[in-house]
Amino acid sequence: MSGRKTFARRTSGLVREASLLDTFAYNSSASSFVAILWFYTWVVTFAPGGNILSAIPLSLISFSIAITYAMLVATFPRSGGDYVFNSRVLHPSLGFAFNFSLVFWQSFFLAFTYYLIWLSGIGPGLHILGYLLHNTALVNLGLTLMSPWASFLLGTLLNVFFTLLALSGTKKMLWANNVIWVLSMLGIAVSIGAMAAVGRQGFIDLFNSFMASYGGPYGSAPNPYQAVIDGARAAGYTVPPFVFSWPYVALSTSAVMWTFYSAYIAGEVKRADSVRRNLVSMAGAGVFNVVLMALFFHYLFKTFGYEFIASLSYLCSYSPEGLPWVYATEMITAFCGLVARSPLAAALSVLGISLAGTLIFVVVLYLQISRNLFAWSMDRLLPERMADVHPRFHTPIYVNLTVFVVAEVFLLALMAFPDAFWTIYGSTIIGPAFSCMFLPGITAALLPYRRRDIYEVSPIKREVAGIPIITISGVVQSAYMLFMVYEYVSWPQFGISAPLPLFLNFGMILVGFLLYWIIRAVRRRQGIDIDLAFAEIPPV
Repeated sequence: MSGRKTFARRTSGLVREASLLDTFAYNSSASSFVAILWFYTWVVTFAPGGNILSAIPLSLISFSIAITYAMLVATFPRSGGDYVFNSRVLHPSLGFAFNFSLVFWQSFFLAFTYYLIWLSGIGPGLHILGYLLHNTALVNLGLTLMSPWASFLLGTLLNVFFTLLALSGTKKMLWANNVIWVLSMLGIAVSIGAMAAVGRQGFIDLFNSFMASYGGPYGSAPNPYQAVIDGARAAGYTVPPFVFSWPYVALSTSAVMWTFYSAYIAGEVKRADSVRRNLVSMAGAGVFNVVLMALFFHYLFKTFGYEFIASLSYLCSYSPEGLPWVYATEMITAFCGLVARSPLAAALSVLGISLAGTLIFVVVLYLQISRNLFAWSMDRLLPERMADVHPRFHTPIYVNLTVFVVAEVFLLALMAFPDAFWTIYGSTIIGPAFSCMFLPGITAALLPYRRRDIYEVSPIKREVAGIPIITISGVVQSAYMLFMVYEYVSWPQFGISAPLPLFLNFGMILVGFLLYWIIRAVRRRQGIDIDLAFAEIPPV
């Protein structure tokens, strides 16, 4: 073994420039509830109940994830998130395996954000704006943007744009995220206000007028709103009772459980070694998101009507003839613009909802994926060139280009397999969730015992009845993730319980595990002992 050096670089080359406000908006963006809102329109067609609001209290158990990560980040304030924790406390093969699976699925979800912004956001939004402005060109443009080819081509342009932005530095990426987050929150606020002001009968009148202008069997009915409910019933659909249902606990959790994502850029966050500061940006973002989600769903049901939402969701998914929407997700964006009434308010609403369900995730995902790849390269699991950082912009060059290529491949896959669209979308929830939340819970629980040397000098040395707090939160986190997996796998309609989707969701961990040992063997033949890196915390 030559053992020239432990890491690919003496220092990471990354700069701590993310403020508390940056990380709050970043973590809130990572768990934007609009993606849950869109997914709900599909889940409601098969779940035994429809009251997602009643599931929110149980989903709050997932705050254990933010608490656990706040402490882990304070102990290991380096970019790379769970890969760094797991590889140093448990074993590098496990750290890489689970993180490899995370990168695979998050790359898919990054492609989804580029794709859905047009299909479920801007497309139906322009359609509604065209209707409000009596502009046929806008109506037709909106319908065009809802096609797979248009979504792919425009998604590719977004992929190019965000790659160029990533190459210009982390600060610019965070600035872009802050702008998207503010616009999203503004649009959500306008939507909530509009729903509250219009009321049920007001919405029925607006919907009936809109459908009358669209035409078709529903538009020509005396009461298109009631015709939708009757049409779903005639098609054999029975609206589930508006009661508690376990799948919604797993679904509503998504407004909270991803708010730890600043962990992946911890090496670029100011005072990342502060537990309190991490809790504000992680758990604080979770509280903010949950309140916003509860308000939105409350007025959604009150204004649009649960029976109508469920019926229209079913028709969009299984019998869309005579409707302007192919996917149920499109109707929510359209309705938010419709109830806003004025073109300006509608534009703000449509833009906010569109961004909050898609592009709000881009910066978060891009930086997460790229920093994981960078952490691998620092430990010399990837070619050392991948660890190159631009001396002026302080961003990994070749890693960002790799993210672009991978996202583009997955964009092609989304267009090529439209029938598997929502199955893949469901996989991008539980696949990455298990990959980055189950094992870190075990890591947190065992940290005080396996790495006593680190725990004793860390800022997280707090105990209750002699049991470390991080052990308690870690156990709760891992147990909750097992519950999440059970919910997603036990419902066949989620589409991930069949052998192939099941393998893809969890088998990528096995692929990563095998890949680690192959890389290790290759590196040893090259005279490089990568085991040395995992005995230390990566350099700042």
